[in-house]
Amino acid sequence: MRERDELDAPDEAIENWGETVVTHAPFYRMLYYPDVLDLRRCGYEVATFAELFDRLDGAVVSQARVAHELLHQPGGNAIWNPHRARQIEFSTRAALHRFGLSDAPTMLRRMLGRAFPGDSVSHLAVDLLNVFFWAALAQIARDYAWRMPQLAMYADYLEYPVVAAFGMPASTAKNAA
Repeated sequence: MRERDELDAPDEAIENWGETVVTHAPFYRMLYYPDVLDLRRCGYEVATFAELFDRLDGAVVSQARVAHELLHQPGGNAIWNPHRARQIEFSTRAALHRFGLSDAPTMLRRMLGRAFPGDSVSHLAVDLLNVFFWAALAQIARDYAWRMPQLAMYADYLEYPVVAAFGMPASTAKNAA
């Protein structure tokens, strides 16, 4: 039988390896690698959208409800209309297609779909995925606004639900840091 001092001694394996700390890993750290490569081929790294993806990962129900109310308010409101946002999404996609980025929106949509795995998808989750997809699309549109100035206005419109629900837009968050 072992002596009491031996049992109270620090574990040799933990001392040699180090203590493991279990933390939350954001969904974008565990993406399907071919999707990451396809996005890279479009000229974007996942890290470009990390701040935006972190907001999605840390979303709370009250923020999801704000996005839900914006998307499902009949006729929209005086500032923003979901039907118009869908039209602008397609106009933005068409512009990006002209610039050789037709795959980027599809890759972003696929990556965002991994934020809510399995049975965790609810009506609020689908709304969050939509507004965050538009915000990610807005980020790309801003990068190409120098080629087509209308893309900057499209980006502002597409990003509005995330700004309304989560505060500061992703484009200004980088400048504020």
